[in-house]
This record gives sequence, structure tokens and C-alpha cells, in this order.
Amino acid sequence: MCTVTCHSGVNQLGGVFVSGRPLPDSTRQKIVELAHSGARPCDISRILQVSNGCVSKILGRYYETGSIRPRAIGGSKPRVATAEVVSKISSYKRECPSIFAWEIRDRLLQEGVCTNDNIPSVSTTMEVFYTVKLFIKQLQMT
Repeated sequence: MCTVTCHSGVNQLGGVFVSGRPLPDSTRQKIVELAHSGARPCDISRILQVSNGCVSKILGRYYETGSIRPRAIGGSKPRVATAEVVSKISSYKRECPSIFAWEIRDRLLQEGVCTNDNIPSVSTTMEVFYTVKLFIKQLQMT
């Protein structure tokens, strides 16, 4: 239960929150489940009494990382673009030059190269694309 130092309140939608604390995992899971069932973020917001910005942020993170967990405050991120992952991304790109970053992420998961905990984000995957592309161009010029 809350002590004197805990600041809780009610948002404009009537939902209860604790200031400075992440949304509970159960609510995060419901957000993702409703989105998968076809509900729009604005509808999810009203149903769960959570702000539209919060719903969008959680769904964006889920689509990018596959995780509903909140990000840690502070600290450094583990390196996910390991040599094996870079090699696989390069291989997928050679097989199908028009492959999308999210498709590569799906394959990395399906083939067991990565787990939901260490899958590279879409932006990291794109960064690997361009780094490999640049490296190959430099090799061709020599």
C-alpha cells in the first residue's frame, strides 16, 4: 500500500496512477492484447483509462522490441549486434535485397539466433544494413 511518500492520483480518463512509476505489466499486456484484436489506440486508451500517449509509447516499444517491459532507468544497453547477428542480417539481405528490417527481426527470432531479450531494434537492424553496405562498397573500390 502507499505510504506518505507515495503520490498517486487519478488521470483525466479516471484511471489511477502512481506518479513516477511504470504502468503495471498486467495493464501493458492488456494494451497489446487489445491492439492485436484490432482495437485502435484511442479506443484502448478509453477502455483501460490510460492516456493515448502512454498507449502509443507501449505499443511502439512492443512493435520495436517485442517486449512490454518498461525500459530501465539509467545504465547501459547490452550489445545486440553481435558478429553472429550481423552475419545473419547480411546473409538475409543478400538472399533478398528488398527484405524489411521487421522481417529480418522475425527471422532472427524464428531461427533462434535471438530471443525477445536480445533482438536488435529496427533502427539497429537498419544501421547494420548501411554499415555492411558501406563496407562492401569500400571493398569493391579497392
